[in-house]
Amino acid sequence: MTPDADPADSDNKLTDGATERPFDDLLEECLERLAEAAPVADPAELAGMLPTGGTVHAEGLLVEMIKLDMAAAAESDVAPTLDRYFNALSPSISAERAPFDLVLEELQLRKECGVEPERNEYAARFPQHHATLDRFLGVATATGGAGRQAPPEEIAAGERVDEFLVVQTLGRGAFAQVYLARQESMQRLVALKVSRAAAGEPQAMARLDHPSIVRVYDQRQLDDDGVHLLYMQYLPGGTLSPVVRRAAQTTPADRSGAMILEEVDERMLAAAQLAPEHSAARAWLAAASWPMAVAWLGAQLAHALDAAHAQGVLHRDVKPANVLLSAEGVPKLADFNVSAEADDAESAMGGSIGYMAPEHLRALTASRFDAPTEVRESADLYSLGVLLWELWQGRRPFEASGAAGDLNAAALAQLESRKVPPLTPESNGSGSDRALEETLRRAISYDTEQRPRSGAELAGGLRLAMHPAAADLFDPKPRSLRRAALWPSPWLVAALAVLLPNILAGVFNYFYNERVIIRRHPEMQANFQLLATWVNSIAFPLGGVLTLWFTRPLAQAMADVRAGRRVDAPALDAIVALCGRGAAIGGALWGFAGVIYPVVLRLWHPGFPPDEAFHFFLSLLVDGGIACVYPYFVLLLAVSLVYYPRMLRRSLHDPGFDRRFANVRREAAGFLLAAAVIPLLAVAMLASRDVLARDILQTAVAATAVGLLASFTAYQAVLSAWERMGEVLSTRRAAAPGLIDSGATR
Repeated sequence: MTPDADPADSDNKLTDGATERPFDDLLEECLERLAEAAPVADPAELAGMLPTGGTVHAEGLLVEMIKLDMAAAAESDVAPTLDRYFNALSPSISAERAPFDLVLEELQLRKECGVEPERNEYAARFPQHHATLDRFLGVATATGGAGRQAPPEEIAAGERVDEFLVVQTLGRGAFAQVYLARQESMQRLVALKVSRAAAGEPQAMARLDHPSIVRVYDQRQLDDDGVHLLYMQYLPGGTLSPVVRRAAQTTPADRSGAMILEEVDERMLAAAQLAPEHSAARAWLAAASWPMAVAWLGAQLAHALDAAHAQGVLHRDVKPANVLLSAEGVPKLADFNVSAEADDAESAMGGSIGYMAPEHLRALTASRFDAPTEVRESADLYSLGVLLWELWQGRRPFEASGAAGDLNAAALAQLESRKVPPLTPESNGSGSDRALEETLRRAISYDTEQRPRSGAELAGGLRLAMHPAAADLFDPKPRSLRRAALWPSPWLVAALAVLLPNILAGVFNYFYNERVIIRRHPEMQANFQLLATWVNSIAFPLGGVLTLWFTRPLAQAMADVRAGRRVDAPALDAIVALCGRGAAIGGALWGFAGVIYPVVLRLWHPGFPPDEAFHFFLSLLVDGGIACVYPYFVLLLAVSLVYYPRMLRRSLHDPGFDRRFANVRREAAGFLLAAAVIPLLAVAMLASRDVLARDILQTAVAATAVGLLASFTAYQAVLSAWERMGEVLSTRRAAAPGLIDSGATR
């Protein structure tokens, strides 16, 4: 609500190489000056309100000031005419160079004053627009200035308005003034917005109850002079605009979260407010790196937009001046005065062109008879992405060069700039920087389908930038082991993870039983080899088929990720379940073999001793248990460190994360216990055989020790990975102090 000017933009240049400020920044200042005097007695006064030192945007600024001045004249029932402006401001602007939107403004205002426009008159005055005016005469609507009213006279500190005692001026805009005031009935400080006409802001914000949206208390109209009062939550930290300006003037190495607190404290000192002594949010922000701090601010604003969109409200003017900061540096979204209903998606009035999405710019510059352009929720997310990029880099992500003849031309230049990739950012290559860059690139994608689907999804990406360790997990560094693990086919990874341990266990079990049992019964040798051939020829192909069957969801999900599609919850369930299913494949087949071998051998050879048949069964059961445990941990490592983070990198949103983590923790603990107990039983069983060769026992003991150590290491790595992912995905913990999910407030 404080009308701070937006940061200077180095994207536009003067012909002599000097830096030129953005058109929308200059326009805001010019309209502020004009608002105090409109309507002017002599149109030549408008030239004196242009920026000192000259600007390439002079003609465009004059056009917009003429619109406002004509609107102010129309409020007094004076039918405006452009000719008096052309005569007073020639040669800066003339009828021959008048843009169409300026002509249309005069036409509409004259109709509102009861003067019916004549086709021949306008054709003679503006022949260059004859064909277009022919379509608009009789159906014209205002395009930008009609109905605007200058704010009331400034209120001095100490004066009262209704029940409000003005303490100091917070800011002055073209159409409203904002004061710090004390509401005497409630004995509280409020931000008091004073204007001549009510906007849609109170109705829009009254439906919004979110910690990251400025709370509007109420509004009232003063009957005697038509003054409108809107009073709302007072935030002493000022707006985000000074922070953005400071970021532009600070080298990347010197930016940090503490810089935000320094700007907040400066505003609080000016308002005679004290910073809170104990604040977890301030402590976190003071220690945060710059990309982490930018992400912290952005995640809260993204949740605010998500809450607004859930109520059917679009903001339409997300920019630094519309973000207020609390004493703790917590951002809150304000100024929904140009907001729109979500089902009024074709409306494009209001907004700041420097932050507009391409579809918003197209709608703003479209002719009345052009096909309508939808401006949906993703346009707000785009504007937030531009704001955060500017805060992060100290400049906006696009260059819009050249002089703007009017607001329409400036918007067209901005639209063209959106069609090229963003400027290359300065980055230190940290996990936070990489995560922030990737998230913001998606947010400012020209294609709406490539942007985050919601504010919650955008917030998820920004939360990732707040946790460098988690960022490295979801977005592995180039040429890292986890990045390389994405190259092999999931089919190959699963097949090797399941089948290789089973093959090794099968080979060991064959030679163990052949040496310990079968050699004591030479008559069984041929039948044992025949039976082993049949069992293995059935079990291993069947195990391979089952492995491929259970791997299908994983392979499909990775294909979806490569194609830019999102992975749904059932697919995630199937992928995490693959670990247990891979272990169950071996367990079931080894259990089957454990029954088949001794039973068939007893049928073929009735003299086969029952105790040795039972030992045969136990050996298969123990080897099968070992062959279950190792595939489980190999698959769990692949899923937890490679596949699952990759599938969620785009959305960073999994409502079932906490449930999955609990299941993984419980299941992994069970398999770790099995990894310790089963080999010990195997060693005890082996040691009980008096004919056991020393080399077999030593091999079994060594394999047991290595396997147990590997299982424990895998178990710790998996839990650590899920803990890090929980920093971003868990709904049971806050990513940082002050950060509240939008879902908790719906």
